[in-house]
Amino acid sequence: MNAYSDVILRGALGIKKGDVLWLRSEPVHIDFARFIAGRAYGLGAKYVEVSLDDPAFTRIQVDTATEEEFLDYVPSYRTPMFDSIVKEGWRSLALRGPAEPDLMEGVDSRKLGRATKAASLARKGFLSAVSSNRIPWNVCLAPTRAWAEKVLGSGENWEAGIWDVLTPILRLDKEDPVAEWGRHDCELKRRAEFLNSRSFSRFVFKGPGTDLSVGMLPDRRFCAGSSTSADGTVFFPNIPTEEVFSTPDCRATEGIVKCTRPVTVYGAQVSGAWFRFEAGRVVEFGADTNSEVLGQYLSTDDGASMLGEIALVGVDSPIYRSGLVFHNILFDENASCHIALGNGYTDCITGGTVLTESSLLERRCNQSLVHTDFMIGSEEIDVTGIGSDGTETTIIRKGEFVI
Repeated sequence: MNAYSDVILRGALGIKKGDVLWLRSEPVHIDFARFIAGRAYGLGAKYVEVSLDDPAFTRIQVDTATEEEFLDYVPSYRTPMFDSIVKEGWRSLALRGPAEPDLMEGVDSRKLGRATKAASLARKGFLSAVSSNRIPWNVCLAPTRAWAEKVLGSGENWEAGIWDVLTPILRLDKEDPVAEWGRHDCELKRRAEFLNSRSFSRFVFKGPGTDLSVGMLPDRRFCAGSSTSADGTVFFPNIPTEEVFSTPDCRATEGIVKCTRPVTVYGAQVSGAWFRFEAGRVVEFGADTNSEVLGQYLSTDDGASMLGEIALVGVDSPIYRSGLVFHNILFDENASCHIALGNGYTDCITGGTVLTESSLLERRCNQSLVHTDFMIGSEEIDVTGIGSDGTETTIIRKGEFVI
């Protein structure tokens, strides 16, 4: 517990004297949230604001609201609260790990989509600040029994079992985990620097069911590992992280792609998903399970059916090597190459963090209220970078980085 909290607070968020931390959690994580709050104060935090959000109340609202239009309502205090967090430069920490992993199975996806969109609109400014790294933020895991049982296939000795899996992934088995994350950060940045030095005009993914071309623009850059916020704080947005990622030209994706892992969309597990793109937009799609939920997601707004991210991950990832599906996007996205449908990252565009929404759209950075990663990598996937002159460079062969 001490080592993990150090990785989160010292390593990922750089908590220091006088900082204010906004800690978000489900009620199931209350004991860990209390521990994190105590450690933050011990590192000098001035204040820790704790928000306990229970997704079960959203399910209740969607299932029982007597008027569908009521799902559009969000209390007026919410937006000013989000805005003040950004204005005052708080640190943001979200603990992820559901008490009920299958809570939203069977929900009316149209109604859930409506409620989710309303909530996203209320925190639009905060989401924009996070995507442009105006404040230090981090998303990390807090395991639960129900989630661990889904991952491991059994609830017997679940806590010991899941930490046996998580310890090497989180590098908690190292003598100094915080320093180890720093070394890992250097390797991720080396890969990103290689990609940036070549300025590829597009990337091609090929494998079973996949022949996808993702266009890039000259002002795009790959990022990886740690980021730097507006106040100069070096922080990790995610722990764990194994990806190098960028923001594509949202109008230049062509071809078909098959997802290699299930993903949670609006609280429901979508498996066997596939997409066909033309001129950047999804024009056909399908899934083995919860295809209707996927359709609702794609209709959230105009940007939900276009790409906001391309990410490269090798099969050397300890998450992939575990052989497990984690049913948690924080882990599964760091197990394989992925694309994200929805909002783009402005820090992957030269000068992008200070651009207006309209200017970002002109620069072909996708704008959306949503952002969900869909995993497309495996040991059968090759990734090739195409230069502006048509030259080809192999980046990943059979799932492994060769750069």
